[in-house]
Amino acid sequence: MNLLSAEAGRVRGEVKITKDYLNAIGGTHGGWLSTLVDVGGSLAIASHGFKTTGVSTDLSVSFLAPSGEGSNIVFDAQVLKLGRTLAYTRVDIFNNDKMIATGSHTKFIAREQERAAKDAKE
Repeated sequence: MNLLSAEAGRVRGEVKITKDYLNAIGGTHGGWLSTLVDVGGSLAIASHGFKTTGVSTDLSVSFLAPSGEGSNIVFDAQVLKLGRTLAYTRVDIFNNDKMIATGSHTKFIAREQERAAKDAKE
């Protein structure tokens, strides 16, 4: 994974698809794309300065188009809402500017918010 950009609440990155990421019929494995939603959403939360990013409470992925070996996958992860106890993220995944998957990822972050408030006081 190569990070392309990061700012508070948004992270973009890219991954070159190798045979290790393929399913039995040669497409990019849906489980791997789901992992990218998980990791991307977590990175977007971390971009707010959190040392840890909580635990997942919900993850949903819609697969829109195929990709395969040699594809250069780009993801755009953003925090939609950073609340007191929950963070909501969205991750869009592209191959050659065509969206191939989109996902949402919700994480419980109450402990992370408490740690951030404590660190800010010190």
